[in-house]
Amino acid sequence: MKKFYSFLLMAAVAVGAMADDFVSDGTGNVYTFNALSQIEGTGVTLQDDGSYLVSANFTISEGDVLQMDNNAIIKMASGVQITVNGNADFAPADTAVVTRDAEGSNPKGFWMLGENGNANLKNVTFEYVGVVFGGANSSLHADNCTFTLHNGKSSSTGAIAFNASCDNNIIENCYFIENTVNAIGCGATNPVGIIIRNNLFWHNTTSNRNKPQVNMTCAGDYDMHIIGNQVIGGQFNLSGGIGVSNMMGMGHTGKLYIEDNYVTENRYGITTIGSIDAFIKNNKIIDNCYENTPANGGSCISVYDSSSESNIYIEGNWMEGGLWGITIVTGAPNVNLGKIENRDAEDYNPGNNTFVNNGNGGVLYDLYNNGTNTVWAQGNTWNVEEQTEENIEEVIYHQVDDPSKGLVIFMPPHQDGNTAVEEINAAQNNDGLYYNLMGVPTEAPANGIYIHNGKKILVK
Repeated sequence: MKKFYSFLLMAAVAVGAMADDFVSDGTGNVYTFNALSQIEGTGVTLQDDGSYLVSANFTISEGDVLQMDNNAIIKMASGVQITVNGNADFAPADTAVVTRDAEGSNPKGFWMLGENGNANLKNVTFEYVGVVFGGANSSLHADNCTFTLHNGKSSSTGAIAFNASCDNNIIENCYFIENTVNAIGCGATNPVGIIIRNNLFWHNTTSNRNKPQVNMTCAGDYDMHIIGNQVIGGQFNLSGGIGVSNMMGMGHTGKLYIEDNYVTENRYGITTIGSIDAFIKNNKIIDNCYENTPANGGSCISVYDSSSESNIYIEGNWMEGGLWGITIVTGAPNVNLGKIENRDAEDYNPGNNTFVNNGNGGVLYDLYNNGTNTVWAQGNTWNVEEQTEENIEEVIYHQVDDPSKGLVIFMPPHQDGNTAVEEINAAQNNDGLYYNLMGVPTEAPANGIYIHNGKKILVK
C-alpha cells in the first residue's frame, strides 16, 4: 500500500542528499509539492502568496508517486526539470497551474520516463512548460488540461512529447494554445498507441517550424485514433494540421483512424507519410492553403508513400479552399476514395467526399494522382457545375494527362451530385447562424466563437 511520507522520515532522507538533486527512495511513498516544500534540499519552497517555487531539479523514483495538490500554483525556475520515474497523479479535484517563475525563465518541465510509471493529468494548466512521456509499460491519460505557450526547452517534439513507444494513451478534452512547438508529437522510431479526441488545437507551432500541430508516428500493432478535434492554424506557412507517418518503414498491423475533425487555416490539412493503413472519414478540411509554394504543400489530404504499401480509405470528407484537394505524391499506395460497384465487397466505399474551390495558379485540382496505382474515386461531388464525366476530367490529374501515372476511376459521381458549386457555396454562407465544428448550422450560441469566412463556428 502506498503511504504519505512523514515529515521526519523525509527530513532524514534529505540529510544525505542535500549536496545533490533530491531523489526519492522508491519505497512506495506519495509526495505532494506541499510535502516537498518541508524538506531541505528538494528545491521546493512555499511562497508568501501560497504558490510553490521549484528552483532545483528533483527526481521521483520508480515505485513512488508525485501528486499535484488541489488548487496549487507551481512556479518553475529557468532550466529546472522535474523527473518522474514513478507515477504522476496530477488530477486535483478543482484545478492547478504549473508555470514559470518569472518573465524570461525557460524551465525544462516534466520528464515522466518510468518504464512502469503512468501519468494521470486532469484539470491542470501547463503554461510555458511541457511534458515528456515514455515507458514501454506505461500510459498517459490527459483530460481537461490546458497546454499553452510551451517554450520547447523540454522537447521540440511537442507540448506533450512521447520519447518511447507505448500503448493505451488517451488525450481528450484538452486545449493546446499557442505553443512554440507542435502540440503533440513522438519520434520517428517511437510509434504510439493513442486516442486523441475532442481537443482544441489553436495556433500551435508559433515558431513556424516544419511540423504539423499533431505530429505522430503510426506503426507496429498500435492503433491510433484522432477523432473529433478542432485543429485551427495560425496561418503559418510551415506548420500543418494533422500529420501521421511511418518514415522508417516499420512493419505494422495497427490501424490509423482520422475522423470527424475540423481542420482549418494550416499549411496543409491532413497528411500521411510512409506505409500506413488509414481510415480518413467525415472531416471538415477548410482553407489549409498557407504554403507559399504549391509544389511543397497546401493539400486538404496528402498521401506520400514511396514503399507503395499503404492502404488509405477516404470517405465523407468536406475539402474546401486548399491549394490541392487530394494529392497522391509518389509511389503506388492503395487509395480508395469511393468504390460503389459492389456493396458486399470488402473494399466497398460510398465515397461521399465533396470538393469545393481547391486549386492554385488559376487551375482547379480536386485530385492529383502523381502515383502509379489506379485510384477508385466513385460516388463523390466534384468542383464542377454539373457532375458530368467531361467536366470532372478537368479537375483530376491522372493517366489521361500523363501516361506514366495511375488511372482515376471517378464515374459515377455522387448520385445526388448535380448541385452546382455555386449552390454549395451559398449553402455554406448562411450568415447569421452559428455552426458547430462540422459546419452544421445551429441557432444555439455557446462560449468560444471562432469567425471563419464570416461564419460563427462554435469551438468549444
